[in-house]
Amino acid sequence: MQIEVLEEASPPGADDVTAGLRAHTIEQTGTLPWIPLTVLMRDNANQVRGGIRGHVALCWLQVDHFWVDEALRGQGYGSRLLDLAEGAARRHGAIGAQLTTSTFQAAGFYEKQGYAEIGRLKDRPPGHDRIWMAKRWGRCDRGLP
Repeated sequence: MQIEVLEEASPPGADDVTAGLRAHTIEQTGTLPWIPLTVLMRDNANQVRGGIRGHVALCWLQVDHFWVDEALRGQGYGSRLLDLAEGAARRHGAIGAQLTTSTFQAAGFYEKQGYAEIGRLKDRPPGHDRIWMAKRWGRCDRGLP
């Protein structure tokens, strides 16, 4: 066996790791629907001024990236983007949403949207904490074990 550390975004073999994990997850849970989800907000010049990137898998919306242009914050756009992402996830059978944020980001915003802290890692980065948050709105009826 050879083990190597590769410091690149997508080295040869990286997709094999993902495929192996997905195969194991399917074996343990049945089907693995993975639905990519992107919500974009554009201005009149068609420039992206905010958005959400994530996916629905295993009955949950995973919010991977969420950004609103600083000039537009505090005007309700973030709430609207999140509502649209959650609505789309519900239509795909999601029972809730999960995300990570940091103490220098938007934990208070997410709390106002009904998210609760489910975990915290201190000093990531030093002087700040990484926070895991979730919001549940239903029950999974997909027959997963």
